Order: sequence, then C-alpha cells, then structure tokens
Amino acid sequence: MSDLKINFKKYREIIKSLSSNKNITINTISLFIIYGFNFLISLLVLPHLIKNYGIAKWGEVVFLQLVLNYLIWTIDWSFHQYSSKFVSIYSNNYKELKNIFRETWTAQFILTISSISICFFLLFYLGKESLFWPFCLILIGNFLQPYWFINGLEKIYESALLQLFHKFFFASLTISFINNFSEINTYFLFYGLSFCLTGIFYQLRLSNKYKNLIGLISFKKGFRTIKKSSGLFLSSILGSLINSSLPLLIGSLLGPINLGMYNIADRIKGISVQLSHPLSHSIFPRMTKEYHQNKNKGNKLLKYFLVLFLSITIVSFLFLNIYIKEVVSYFTNEDILKIISVLRILLFSFVINVIEEIMVNQYMIPNGMYKEINKLRTLIVSSIILTGFPSIYYFGILGAAYSNLIAESVGLIYVITKYNKTKKQPYKKEIF
Repeated sequence: MSDLKINFKKYREIIKSLSSNKNITINTISLFIIYGFNFLISLLVLPHLIKNYGIAKWGEVVFLQLVLNYLIWTIDWSFHQYSSKFVSIYSNNYKELKNIFRETWTAQFILTISSISICFFLLFYLGKESLFWPFCLILIGNFLQPYWFINGLEKIYESALLQLFHKFFFASLTISFINNFSEINTYFLFYGLSFCLTGIFYQLRLSNKYKNLIGLISFKKGFRTIKKSSGLFLSSILGSLINSSLPLLIGSLLGPINLGMYNIADRIKGISVQLSHPLSHSIFPRMTKEYHQNKNKGNKLLKYFLVLFLSITIVSFLFLNIYIKEVVSYFTNEDILKIISVLRILLFSFVINVIEEIMVNQYMIPNGMYKEINKLRTLIVSSIILTGFPSIYYFGILGAAYSNLIAESVGLIYVITKYNKTKKQPYKKEIF
C-alpha cells in the first residue's frame, strides 16, 4: 500500500511538472479541441459520402484511397519521426534547424517527383487515367506541408489548425456538391484542392516566421537524407501494409460490398485511436529530449504516460461497446448487425494498438531502435498474411477482424519483451 502511495505521489509530481510546461499544455489542450472538431467533421462527412455513393461505390473509393496513401507515405518517408526528432533536439540552434529543413525538404522534392511518375503508370494500369490530375494536386499539396518541422518545434497546434482548415474546406465542398449522381473523380478533386490550399498556407506561415528557411539544396544531400532515414521509412511501409493488407484481401476475396462494411468498422476504430493522439503527439518532442538527456527519467515518464493513456483507452472502449448500435447506425443503415460484430472485435485491437503505438513512438523511436521497429512491423504483417487469407476465406470479414486482433497481440508481446531487454541499456546518440 505504501508503494502505491509513493507511485501515485510521483505520478502527480510528473503530471504537475509537465502541466507547467507551456508548450506541452498548449499543444495538448489545443489538440484536444481541434481533434474534437475533426471528430465532428468526420461524423458529418463520412456518413454523407457513404449514403450518397453507396457501400459498393464507397468500397471503390477506399481502394483508390489505399493506392493514393502509398504515394503519400512515399513522400512523407519517415520525416515526421526521423526529422522531427532532430528538430526537437536542435530546436535552439537555427543554423542546424535550417540545415535539417533544407535537406529534408529536398529529399521530399525528389520523392514527390518519383511518386507523380509512379502515379501516372499506376492509374493507367487501373484504367483510371482521369484521376491523374486530382492525384497530382494531392501529392503536390502534401509536399507543401512540412508538418514534421513544426511538430518538432513543439508547435503541433499550428500544424493541427492548418489540418483542421483542410478538413473543414474539404467537408464544405463534399457536403455542398457531392450527391447521388456524383462521380468518384469529384471526391478526389475536392481532396486535391483542399490539400493544395492548405499547403500554400503552410508555406506562408513558415516564410513569415522563419526567414531564409525555405529552400532546396543539392540532390546529393537529399538522397543522403533519404538513405539515412530509410530504416524508419521501411517501418512506415510495413505499417501501411498492416493497415491495408486486410482491406486488400477482403476486396480481392469478398468484393467491394464486404470491403465497405469492414471499412466502416475500421474507420470507427480509427477515430477512437485518434482520441489518444493529442497528448501522444504533444509529448513526442519532449520524450525525445528527455531520453537524449537522461534515459532513466525518460523510462519513468513512459510508465506514467502508459497508465494515463490506458485509462483514456479503457473509457473509450467501454463507451463504444455500450453505445455501439447507435454509433454504427449513425454511419450507415445497411448491414448494421454484421458491422457491429466486426467492430466489437476491432475494439479489442484498438486497446492493444494504442499501447503498442505509445511504446513505438515514445520509447523505440527516441532511442533509435529502428531495426527493432522493422522487426515488429514484419512480425505483424507476417501474422496478418498467415492468418488473414484462411480466416477471410472461411469466416469472411469476421475472420479479418480476428486476424487483426491476433496480429496486434503478437506485436504487443514483442514490444514488451524488447522494452524489458533494453530499458537499462545506455542511450545511443545519433547525428542527423
């Protein structure tokens, strides 16, 4: 009992200390408000799109969005983690910040040109050539948004505000103009316009606040940055495979209707995961600094944050299970019982996924454990492939949900094992 009191006292002291930190407090409160608005916008837009396009057509949109996401992930590479980490460490050294920004942005420029080229051939192969220009708008708009730089400076609320504008503008276009007769091209055109406009605002913000920051340097340095951060990029690709492998299997084996049903349940789960993002994103730069300065203190902070995140997650889990019918009914009136069955399974994956994300983002990345992260992602993808195909073949989308749960459980066991083995090892410093 005395140990419990001591731990609770330490927990209060740490939370009090973090609350007094201006950047973390502003970021967390602002992000909760902004994510709240994002949540409301999603509640308006997603049902509108599903009801107007229908589940079959929405399944086609989901498939094309998966293709687009791979191209966006290529441009983002791993800079939201790799470069943000170094921006946080060198936040008081403008010369080093300028170097980090230009090397990273040059790398993104190279990747954007490559992605646009790949996009052309992919859409030609899929017979969707008319989507090339909307996709180009989205990819260019993404390049113009160096959110990794702002996030590393612990000004995440600025980036979130711009993302809120993007969602609000896209939602306005969607609700105003998309109806039962709208084509899929219209959805991606609106998405591209809102992406580009948001990118322009990013550039204006950076050029006004940070003089002589924006610019490109030699491609040689850009390629060097791509190479050095390739370990985390491989991790992000494996992460995208984790998110997209089951939908791709469902689409191939069961067709767009079942893919649409699974996606609705998965979207609800995804919105739930986002509840932990405001605090998680706010503390990442701080955890990077803490581990850079004192690993023991970083480990203590990690434990207390895990308790906090787990508390928030369990409350969300219980709420969604109690009101699950009302939540699903809000998104669609079709196949409600089947979607509810899938969602109940995915909610267990949601709890595991939150814990796993905290361990990866707040412990493994700050400590440079890129190879271990890749092993984790490979393990999860392998588990999905091994269990996904037979599960979907015999049990449909319920089998897909169980496959997801098994894979996430295997990943959690791996993360906990790695933490116990490495928590007392000395911190390894990196150079950008």
